[in-house]
Amino acid sequence: MQSDKFAYEPFVRVNPRKKRRGKTNKETLSPLDLLRRTKEDLYTDGTWISDCEERLRFALYDMCIKPRKVLCLGLGSPSGSRDARAQLALLSRLCSFADIGLMNVCLYDPVFTDADKDLFRALGMKCIDDKKNVQHSLDCPTILYMPHCDLVLYETVLRANWSRERLCSMVLVANNFYDYLEYNAISKLEAEYPCLTRLAPIIESCPLPASESFSTAFNSLSVQYAKRTALSDDDTFWELPLARTLNAVVGANEIPSQDTGAL
Repeated sequence: MQSDKFAYEPFVRVNPRKKRRGKTNKETLSPLDLLRRTKEDLYTDGTWISDCEERLRFALYDMCIKPRKVLCLGLGSPSGSRDARAQLALLSRLCSFADIGLMNVCLYDPVFTDADKDLFRALGMKCIDDKKNVQHSLDCPTILYMPHCDLVLYETVLRANWSRERLCSMVLVANNFYDYLEYNAISKLEAEYPCLTRLAPIIESCPLPASESFSTAFNSLSVQYAKRTALSDDDTFWELPLARTLNAVVGANEIPSQDTGAL
């Protein structure tokens, strides 16, 4: 007779363990990898990228200039914003098109994180750490890349370059200036933003085409430039009132706000 100590225990069915919710194996991509994916999406968006290049090409041809630098202001955080990454991807492509080395691209935005700064360094761009070191006045033909900035910043840059020579050596990729005339009281604009108000009616503007993949990243943006023949010879055009302090104009009316686009 078989010993009891060798008897098998009754079979007990064990149900499979339930997977814990919230535990996923979602891939975490670095900002550089995210930018690469964004470039792939942007560059395969039909003819959109070539249409943007054509607008820049026409502006540079019409102005007879060859820009040597890019000053990028107000980009936002490409490590945290899908729209900012798309804007950075376009900037990189336009630099290649205009034969501007990325080492000649300077960027500043107070919202830049350490991850953003590491990304810019990896690309070879120069990130300005302190607002005091931002040189708004230009010393050579330059592309000003300022997507969806506020009126204060546009006015600051224009005022710093308020001369015929400097205005005729810059190309802006920025909000369409003429839109501000439609959405704001002219009297207020003339008092607080005289440079933009005087330049908007005469500036050449080539709106960027709508992007199906990044609809909010590029809406209301235009390639804009001032032709020498359009600038007034009247001294009153160039004479400006004293600049108002930054705090006095923050929060002024602008064109409708844009969605920055989360990750």
